[in-house]
Amino acid sequence: MVKLEEVTEGHEDFSDGEPSDNDSNYSTDDSDSEDLEESILERILALRDIIPEDTRESISNKISTIMSFGVSSARLLGNGAWILTTSALLIFMPLAYEIEREHAFDQAYSQMENEQLNPYGQPGQAGQPGQPGQPIPPGQHQPRGTLIPPGF
Repeated sequence: MVKLEEVTEGHEDFSDGEPSDNDSNYSTDDSDSEDLEESILERILALRDIIPEDTRESISNKISTIMSFGVSSARLLGNGAWILTTSALLIFMPLAYEIEREHAFDQAYSQMENEQLNPYGQPGQAGQPGQPGQPIPPGQHQPRGTLIPPGF
């Protein structure tokens, strides 16, 4: 039979200085650290005994379904992104190239027109013969360095 004693605060009984058998029933710091060393995986595996088999199968099936849906969605999204990217490259890159080429051609043409209007870097006078839009009088030659395209 077990004898119970009430212990009051501040009352410590160290009669012989050696631990008694009752001291072994209490957990020490070493046994607490052993409990703390239990990994999360071991704790999850211990839940296997607590959760019934049909509930575990149901949870497993739901997680499996969600994962397969996620993989399928990611694959579909990746394929769609690939199709959009390659289509955009095939359609818009040549278009951008042609726009840039036309812009460069326009710049070169406008620079050439400016050189024709003013071949010597001097400001021209309005109404001067030989300028675009002004006829060259008979007997005069077109100044060298200016080129007037046909039809002007």
